[in-house]
Amino acid sequence: MELLSHDVPDWTRVLAHRAPGDDAAERLARWTTPRVVADVLADSGRGLLAQVAGETTDRDWVDECGGLLGAVVVLAEVDAAASALRSAVARARAQALAELLLDHSLVELAAALGVSRQALHKSVKGVRGL
Repeated sequence: MELLSHDVPDWTRVLAHRAPGDDAAERLARWTTPRVVADVLADSGRGLLAQVAGETTDRDWVDECGGLLGAVVVLAEVDAAASALRSAVARARAQALAELLLDHSLVELAAALGVSRQALHKSVKGVRGL
């Protein structure tokens, strides 16, 4: 998520990977701001992870997260965002593979992808009745 410096994000925008009605915004708001969480998510948590690991960083991420407990809450949000992305990627990949199977065999696609036929079948199982 890339925000321009004049953008002031709200929790809905920052937590777009969350389902409506999720209590993540309330939990995060006890410790930090939408801007800080947006910044942490924008760099995939690398700066915060580095500081927690004891490395010197350009920014005091832990302080901006409201302390070490706030940093843990924000890192949990990085994990939730990554999980949502992984799920979206898996769905898109399965759909694309199902489309490819209309014109190509499992054996042909498995060889092209460097996976077993069984692994490929498992990936597309349930998509469009496969």
